[in-house]
Amino acid sequence: MLRPSWILAFGFLGVYLVISLFPIYWIIISSIKTRVDTLAMPPVWFFRPTINAYLRVFVLENYGRYFFNTTVIALSTTTISLAVGSMAAYVMDRYRFRFSDLIAYSLLSTRMIFPIVYAIPLFLLFRDLGLLDTRIGLIIAYTTFSLPYAVWIMSGFFAAVPREVDEAAMVDGCSRFGAFCRVILPLTAPGLAAATIFILLLSWNEFLFALVLAGGGKAKTLPVAAAQLIGQREIEWNALCAVSTATILPLLLFFGLVHKYLLRGMIAGAVK
Repeated sequence: MLRPSWILAFGFLGVYLVISLFPIYWIIISSIKTRVDTLAMPPVWFFRPTINAYLRVFVLENYGRYFFNTTVIALSTTTISLAVGSMAAYVMDRYRFRFSDLIAYSLLSTRMIFPIVYAIPLFLLFRDLGLLDTRIGLIIAYTTFSLPYAVWIMSGFFAAVPREVDEAAMVDGCSRFGAFCRVILPLTAPGLAAATIFILLLSWNEFLFALVLAGGGKAKTLPVAAAQLIGQREIEWNALCAVSTATILPLLLFFGLVHKYLLRGMIAGAVK
């Protein structure tokens, strides 16, 4: 028999879940409404679904290229950040030196500065280097700001692995790098999953640097393209919801596939 406290807790969680998911539900159903139904007051709950908004933005206006840009940039940023950040975190944990703590906190301090402070210097630098409006330029910019997260997330997991594991792997014939790749990284897989989700979410939804560095050309991303549907006199709600749905669903699918690793990472990070 359920206790009253359990019923109250489950009731509260249920209400919270409904409130949290309702905006996503409303975006998805608005994307398959007509323009008239989207603007109707009171809201239309029963309607005939249509994919005209998707056909307009992804076929007529070719928003598919912005989706491709977002995917390439986010995946590349996540891969590079994890590769470089994991090696940096491993070195900082295993090879302690005089200024290792200073370097670690300096990396973290870069995320304490408002992003707009970096926008103009990066614009001028990328303009001189010919990296404006390029996917490579955005990958470099995103990786620069994602690396501190990768280093700090992974350093905690490497610290939880005893140094004797490295030594045992090297006794069995592995080099230091071989021990890192074959033994240490698999043991920190929950940390890699947590860092992957965090960095992918940041790079997928990044707006400011995508707008400043590639807001008007061929390297434009979905968040910037979606903002163009908001005009001075009118907001094209069904088209905007279609683009938003295309932005949200891949992340929801990815999180559904790796959520168990995220939970393991959270537990492993909390209990060292």
